[in-house]
Amino acid sequence: MKCPYCDQEIPDGSSVCPVCMKELIPSQEDGSREGSEAPIEEKSAEEPAEEASSGTDTAGRTADSTEEGAATGQEAAGVPAVPEKKQGRGPIIAVAAAAVVAVAGLAFWQMNKEDPKDIVIKAFEGVVADGQTNPAEEIFGWDAMYDKLYQGSYQMDMGLQLESLLGITELAGAGFNMAAVQDRDTGAMDMDFGIQYGGMDLAGAQIYLDDAELAVALPELTGKVFSLNLAEDLETQIANSPYLGKNLSDMGFNLQGYVDYMKKANEISKSETPMFDLEALWERYKTGSEAIDNLKAAMTVEKGEKRSFTVDGQEQECTGYDVVLSSDSLVQFFTDTKDFFLEDETLKKDVVTYLELVKDLNDSVSGAYSLDSVVGGDGVQAEELTPQEQQEELWTEVDSSLDEALTQFQNSMGDLNLAVYVTDDGKLASFDYSAVLTGISEEMEDGQAAGGESAETSGASEEETKAAEAGSEAGGAAQGAETLTLSGTVTFKGGYNRMANVDASLVLTAPGSSPVTVTLNKTGDYQKEQSYSEGLVIGLESEGEKGALSLAGSYNIADKTYSLKGALESNGTEMGSLTVDGIMETLVPGESFKAAADSIKLTVNQILLGVPAEQATDMDLLELSGSFGMGPMTESPAKPEGESFDILAATEEEWNQVIAEMYLKLNELTSSIY
Repeated sequence: MKCPYCDQEIPDGSSVCPVCMKELIPSQEDGSREGSEAPIEEKSAEEPAEEASSGTDTAGRTADSTEEGAATGQEAAGVPAVPEKKQGRGPIIAVAAAAVVAVAGLAFWQMNKEDPKDIVIKAFEGVVADGQTNPAEEIFGWDAMYDKLYQGSYQMDMGLQLESLLGITELAGAGFNMAAVQDRDTGAMDMDFGIQYGGMDLAGAQIYLDDAELAVALPELTGKVFSLNLAEDLETQIANSPYLGKNLSDMGFNLQGYVDYMKKANEISKSETPMFDLEALWERYKTGSEAIDNLKAAMTVEKGEKRSFTVDGQEQECTGYDVVLSSDSLVQFFTDTKDFFLEDETLKKDVVTYLELVKDLNDSVSGAYSLDSVVGGDGVQAEELTPQEQQEELWTEVDSSLDEALTQFQNSMGDLNLAVYVTDDGKLASFDYSAVLTGISEEMEDGQAAGGESAETSGASEEETKAAEAGSEAGGAAQGAETLTLSGTVTFKGGYNRMANVDASLVLTAPGSSPVTVTLNKTGDYQKEQSYSEGLVIGLESEGEKGALSLAGSYNIADKTYSLKGALESNGTEMGSLTVDGIMETLVPGESFKAAADSIKLTVNQILLGVPAEQATDMDLLELSGSFGMGPMTESPAKPEGESFDILAATEEEWNQVIAEMYLKLNELTSSIY
């Protein structure tokens, strides 16, 4: 039979052509196959006979020449050719494609795999990242309120009344109140102070200040309003004053200096930016200092063991990272930080402004300026230094002291080792830390110095001096071998933000001494539109003795009641506490509030008064009630009512009349009390 595809003679009954390797269907002798390529046409009579009978494929067959040769050789030998089924290329291509995809996926994963250092850094940054829930801001809007009141006109008022003292209620009703209004547009302000006793106003003062006048009234003592004209030259007024100007000069009181102080303080209060703006200083540090970036670059991070922690109320397995910060990198970090703050021009300016205020106030009171207490009293007469020079002197001393401390730190501090644990979604769950401090105590240094001096000054021989020095060095080496280990753990349990619930510890361990442990536990819970609470406990334990300071506060959003408490504990016994319970009478978040304190109570344990512990109980030492509020200005500052009394223009006789009036009123008030 002939193959319908290549027209070659093949054994009868073949299912595969041994020449072209095409599959055959015996019943299709006419050479046609459904679903296969068409068989070749019959050759024309004009084609040479040798071409028709040759063993080569002249019709464009696709079989390999080697396979053809093998088949032809078998047929020529009289052995039926066993056709080999041709292997399809599909599986090979599929495997190759899968390998390519796998390699590409691995490469993509490696390219996008986050560096462990970046994971650790982002986890730490996430603890204080912006955008987290802040219950105090959502409920009260303190930051917005502060900004609005600082930049705009405002008013405030507060008052306290005594309820009992050492359990005695006869003094109930005594107290004081204060109110203030400041108009930042005009620069005017007023303040009212009052003291109450026995249900009546015992004494009070009303103060008004603007650019042109200072006025003070004492309504319970006199109907006069003491005034000082700030619109005219003060030096001229003082020189022409018939009575007060001369007396103030004799007492060393510089009225001009005091007025300058008041004006400068008022100008500062109207400034767009407050003095010593720590938030702005921190922002300048983050953007202008390379200290943090350099510390990040010096950090080494390797993957560590996994551990489980409770985060946001759920147990989570966290990836561990072993982090090392070398002592050199820490020293460099603190050095860079120190240099930034000491070179910050705004901070320098704020310090100079503060020193100028101190100078003006000091000049007004004593007439002699001294800042020895500020710059350390190095023998330089303070009046020789301007505020700018004092700031420079202070900066030099601070720089020198910090450099000395950093040198000691570098000589004693080892590397800081951390084991950091991060959740799968990048949250910092916890970190352990440890470091070792080595060094020579001051007592040993003093002893060595004293020993060296005695050897030199006692007439000792050279051999004895060398022996003393050798002993000193040996002692130093022995002392230097002593270590202080710092270790601890910080765990972030989560909640409404990353800092809502935190447990932290610091353990100080020295050879031959009991460890000293400091703990910090912060708790917080926030249920929107229901309640908000915060708690902080700082503990200290050493040689079996325990102490703790606790602070707690809660606010019921629904009924606007609040409770605050601070307490001191010793070995589990509360030694004293201060509690405040009240209600928020009015609250406009970010704008104003008025809080009433129904009870402000100070309680102490009688142990503090010498009572034996087994007999001691808690005792209410003091109880007050009161209120405090702030908000935008609703009424402009007002001058006190009464007859104006120019304190510089008044004569001695006029002053004597006013003093006599005040004396009589004071006697009346005193007699009403008793």
